[in-house]
Order: sequence, then structure tokens, then C-alpha cells
Amino acid sequence: MFKFSYKYCNHIDYLKDLAKFAGVPVINSVLLLPPGIGSGYIKAVELTNGLQVLINECVVNEEVHFCRQPAVDESYTLRFDEVKNLRSLTIQIDEDKLNEEEQVYSGAFLTNSLSDFSYTANAGTEDRCVNIYFTADWLKTHAGIESTDEAFKEYLSLKTAIFNFEVLNFGYRELMEDIFEIKDDHPMQKVILQNRVMLLIEKFFRSLYTRMGQNKKAAATINDTSIKRMMQIESILVSNLSVAPPAIPLLARTAMMSETKLKNLFKTVYGVGLYEYYQKNRMLKARQLLRSKKYSVKETGLALGFKNLSNFTIAYKKEFKVLPSEM
Repeated sequence: MFKFSYKYCNHIDYLKDLAKFAGVPVINSVLLLPPGIGSGYIKAVELTNGLQVLINECVVNEEVHFCRQPAVDESYTLRFDEVKNLRSLTIQIDEDKLNEEEQVYSGAFLTNSLSDFSYTANAGTEDRCVNIYFTADWLKTHAGIESTDEAFKEYLSLKTAIFNFEVLNFGYRELMEDIFEIKDDHPMQKVILQNRVMLLIEKFFRSLYTRMGQNKKAAATINDTSIKRMMQIESILVSNLSVAPPAIPLLARTAMMSETKLKNLFKTVYGVGLYEYYQKNRMLKARQLLRSKKYSVKETGLALGFKNLSNFTIAYKKEFKVLPSEM
């Protein structure tokens, strides 16, 4: 097992400490995982207004355990994770623990520096993550949120309760894909990163105050079990975008609820219907493939299960308002 214990710090210092522990250099703020640990990269970027963002796309070859010790000064890390190939994932904040045993876990949550935080994941886990670091002063100055705010304090007190985890709906996924796809040599790299990071922060805190504020009573009717089941259904929908999703009766049996309840609950949690959600993520994958310049329009359509290229073109233009050939 690869075990790394560290004191809470900003992302730049964290990357340096991790590199030193793993025995590898940080080159241009990028750490490449050594073959003994896994493959992929972890990158730290400092933005213009004091924010720092940590971006990683990694696969680990052995079980990993990361343990973050608390700090004296209060600051925050906002995490957006998409984790695949899970057999087991354990997230712990102080004494609260969350165990997941799904093939895919996707969620966003906020932690502060005053709490212990750790996670353990099995070998073979694939993690795509955007972590945003900001201080309490930044939160007050740029977001107008005091650390003493009641809704904010109550959110943090929930720790690992599923209600505390924001689902990664299509809006989050689209912003994250923009972050993953921006190249280091792009002349507008930091401007684009700054924009997407700020949009992620805005979207997260809007949702937080919706759930913890005036609409809390309505949100509370969706209990932890229901949210967890919707996250399970969402993982099924996005696990293989090249084939048609399972039929609603099968998804309803998986979620252990009626078809009507499944459709209504999924739309409440993710904002759109089941098949619309699948199609939106399918088109997001198409855009990713086209932007890579490794696939033609025809190859992209075929890779995503379209037998008729015209249907692919129509679906793509409906989602992004441009033809796939114009990418």
C-alpha cells in the first residue's frame, strides 16, 4: 500500500511534499506518477486572485491511503471527483466514515483545514479530479461568505453524510472537461482555468445554499438512501456511452423503486431526465474525442454507437449549436 500522510497546506506545497515522498520531481508544476505507484499526472496551478487548482488524471497500481492532518488556520478544499474501477473507497472526516463499493463514484464536496481528512482506494482505481483551494479570507472577499454563516457551518458539520455530497450533474461535468482539455501551452490557459474554476465554485455554493437555506425542508425529503441510489443509477448511465443505456424497468429494479419514482427522483437530483442525461454526456464524450484530433466525425459517431452519421450530427448540433465538423 502507498501511504502518504501530510499536514494541510495549499496545493503548490502539497505537490512538492508528495513528489518528495514519492521520489519524483515536479516539472513545470506537474508530477508524473512513477510506474511503481501508477500512471498519469497531478498538476497544480496558481490563479490570479489567490485560488489554486489541483488537476489529476491518474490510475493507481496499488492500494493508496492519503491522510491529511488538520491545520490551525482555516482554509478550504472544494473537490470534484470522478472515480472509476472501484472495489472499495473509504472517505473519512474526523470520526465520520463513508464506504463505497460501486464501479463508479462521482461527487463534489467541501472540506476545511480544521478537520482530519483521509481516503483509501483499491489498486486499479482511476481518478479524475479537480481540487480548488481557497482561504477563509478569499471566501469572505470574493464570495461574501463568512465562516460563521449558519448554513455554511451546518453544511460542514454534516461531514461524510451523503447529503453533504453534491452530485456531478452534466453542468459540472462540462466545466470539468473544459479544465481537463485545456493545454499547458494554450495562450489563454489561465484565463480559461480561472473562468471554469469560478463557475464551479459559483455552481457549488448556489446548490449548497439551496439545500441548506430556504429550500432545506424540500431537499430533506430526499434522504441519503435515495441520493445514493441515484448516484448508482447515474454511474450506470455514464459507464459506457457507446451502447444504449439499460431500459427504465431494469434501472428501476436496480434502484429498488417504481419506474415513476425513479424518473421523478432522478430529474430532481440531476436536473434532467434519465435518457436526456445519458445523451448529454454522450455528446460531451463526442466533443472530447473530436477535440483530441485523433478521431474523425465518422469515427467519433461510430465510437459512440451511432449507426447513422446523420443522427449523430443532428444530436451534436442540438447539444452544442455547431456541427461536429466545425470543431
